Amino acid sequence: MKNNLKEAAVLLHTECLLGEGMVWSQRDNSLYWVDILHKRIHTYQLESKKSAYWELPGYVSKIVPWPDGSGKFLVAMQQGLAIWTKETQDLTIVAELDSRGGQVRTNDGGIDPEGNFWFGTMHMQALPDQGKLMRFCNGVLDTIIPAVTIPNGIVWPSDSPYFYFIDTYTCEIRRYARHNTGESMTAGGQHYSTLVRVPNELGMPDGMCMGPDGHLWVAHWGGFAVCKWHIETGELLDKIRVNAPHVTSCCFGGATGADLFISTAREGLTAAELQRYPDSGKVFHVNLSGQR
Repeated sequence: MKNNLKEAAVLLHTECLLGEGMVWSQRDNSLYWVDILHKRIHTYQLESKKSAYWELPGYVSKIVPWPDGSGKFLVAMQQGLAIWTKETQDLTIVAELDSRGGQVRTNDGGIDPEGNFWFGTMHMQALPDQGKLMRFCNGVLDTIIPAVTIPNGIVWPSDSPYFYFIDTYTCEIRRYARHNTGESMTAGGQHYSTLVRVPNELGMPDGMCMGPDGHLWVAHWGGFAVCKWHIETGELLDKIRVNAPHVTSCCFGGATGADLFISTAREGLTAAELQRYPDSGKVFHVNLSGQR
């Protein structure tokens, strides 16, 4: 790994309890993310530097631009998947989910190259194997992996036969074959390989995105960092220092796609830790122009 360690700076002084789900919208040159436990959608417009948030009627864990280019968004909530219109705050449930009496909520997710929305569910207390990895395809919900614990980052590299998925509980970045994903995968029987077994000193892998360099950029809960992992070998290539322990998600965006945006959380930190790391829960940023 390179020794020229970069450090991310605070971009926005928004103290999220559980900031998550960073996504860049090229359509309006804006950043979107959620605060799961405060039930909020946040946005930040890069050019105007204006920020805003909206409160939803339930836990919201992921927001993605609707693939049809309409300007609407698809959001994963505890009650189900919904279409959200920013201008009017209209919220329409398009697929209901069984929250098991409020014990289960959604977590991270993303849009695959075919325009399908994948997302995870998990127990509110993160009990082992109580969640699922699901896919919303042509209005139908499919269970892809029926037993996960803390489903987080998922990416689909272009022109690749694989997708990469993180169940934070396992401390692994796993590579799955994309073929036959119409059939349910079992935790023990699905064909995957472990690309990275994250060592304890780096914290636990959380959110993940594809970098413009074609490698995996992963937020590390408890690791004070976003780490860059080689997509083929699993080698640690780079590390972006974040002055907050609980780093939750990341995405690339900006005019050239070289800006890395990072969300963090205050959840799980003691009063003493929050005093030591007062930027916890804020949004961080670093420009990586020229990095390969």
